[in-house]
Amino acid sequence: MSSLKPISPVRVTGAFSIALSPFLASRWIMNDSCPKQEDNGDDRLSNLPEHILLTIIDRLDIREAARTSVLSGRWRHLPAMLSRLVINVWDFLDAFNCNNDEIVRGNEAVVKVTKSILARRDLSRNAIQFLCMTFFLREDDPISIGHAVAHAMATQKVEIAEFIIFTERDDTHCDDDDLVNYGRQFMLFFGACSNAFGGLTRLNLENLRFGESDIPNILNICKRLNHLRLFNCDSGNSTMLQVEHTQLIELAIVDCSFERVELSSLPKLTRIIFEGWISFQDPLSFGYVPLLDVVSLTNVGLSWHKMVRLSKFLRDTISVRQLQLGFKSEKIWVQPECLTGRMASVFDQMRFVNLANIPEGYDLTWTLFILKAAPILKELYLSVWDHLCIMETDAKERKSLSYSEDKGAQWESSATDFQHHSLATLVIFGFQARDYMMNYVKRAMQISVNLKDVFLYDRLTCDKCYGKLPKPSEFPPKWQQGCVKEIITKRINSSAIIHFHTVANSRDDHLDKMWFL
Repeated sequence: MSSLKPISPVRVTGAFSIALSPFLASRWIMNDSCPKQEDNGDDRLSNLPEHILLTIIDRLDIREAARTSVLSGRWRHLPAMLSRLVINVWDFLDAFNCNNDEIVRGNEAVVKVTKSILARRDLSRNAIQFLCMTFFLREDDPISIGHAVAHAMATQKVEIAEFIIFTERDDTHCDDDDLVNYGRQFMLFFGACSNAFGGLTRLNLENLRFGESDIPNILNICKRLNHLRLFNCDSGNSTMLQVEHTQLIELAIVDCSFERVELSSLPKLTRIIFEGWISFQDPLSFGYVPLLDVVSLTNVGLSWHKMVRLSKFLRDTISVRQLQLGFKSEKIWVQPECLTGRMASVFDQMRFVNLANIPEGYDLTWTLFILKAAPILKELYLSVWDHLCIMETDAKERKSLSYSEDKGAQWESSATDFQHHSLATLVIFGFQARDYMMNYVKRAMQISVNLKDVFLYDRLTCDKCYGKLPKPSEFPPKWQQGCVKEIITKRINSSAIIHFHTVANSRDDHLDKMWFL
């Protein structure tokens, strides 16, 4: 089976409007019936201004961009002038049969293409605005890629440079020996290509066990780094990760087995994603993070876990405006609080809150404590979803791993006797015409006196959940939506408009915010 991806049409607007793939372009260019210019015989497409042609091929993957060089003489030099170079191993793999042989072949192709493209760069012309390399950590291939990238960085300006590095085994198949082995391979790569790492602005790593000083050394060499993502990484048992960096803007630590993460000094950090921690005793602490604006916290709450008090967890942050809390369809691990004065100061600047993957069937009243604590909150998003393919559904396994069967959280109903004057939008994915949800929407509309819109969406879906049977949907069909509106708005005074939508017809901005993009 061919590993080529379908080519999406490329559209250039402005003085010209064109939609083509390189195959269509070649047919147009090579067609004898195509009108030719009398002076040079070139086709009309090739006579477009150079920046238009570059715009066209800039939107193709690197394989298709390279193929355009054979279309005509005018196109031959264009791939060497591209300002965006995205060389992705997955473009060379058969995604339906990704075995070890495929990985070998794909990585070899990345090495060959990287050397070819970067060696042919026209150094007198365009700088590289964006260079993204995606490859597997395997044998000497990364070192070959690193040397080619380092040479490009030494000879021309590379504004944004990113490495996305995969291991041959994914996280579900990695044991301790694999983590140690991959960690050693990466550090050998890092040591051999420090010049390339010194020019990186973005780095994505997975399935690595570092030595105690490895991560500080990486951060010290990668002085331009502004984005770092660690997935399933650690430094051995019961270790603390201390992060200091002058340029880092975004940090994601996902399913990493650090006992504690300390953000000591990150003066430019604006976004932290922290998911899957192992300790509920201060797993994350904030030092000097004066610009921190976006915080995303996600974990699976087990029966023995202590509830997290956000007033304590976020007490050293003063500028957070966007907050996401993810529950992975399991126990609510946040302790609802009645906050006043200094304890509520962590919520003072919040404009947007997203509560993701709340388990189905549990009272939602507890979420209103955030409204009470965040006086200038503008948007509140909830997704209520038993996402079966990320949940442990076997009863024996749930018991042995201490999953909680009571997943809800309680907040005294008397605490909801307040008014909120800033909330403008309430969005709920996974709305069901059940009493507990309709009562929640009613209460939120009562409290939020200036609420403008309430968007109620059907349950989210997932292709990977195919074959797993979710609970029957109770999202109201069109003929029933008027009745549901009447139930929600009965005996309350609210001018908010209630909108019902299926997920298939959802607004793009709602989906982006729900996925926290």
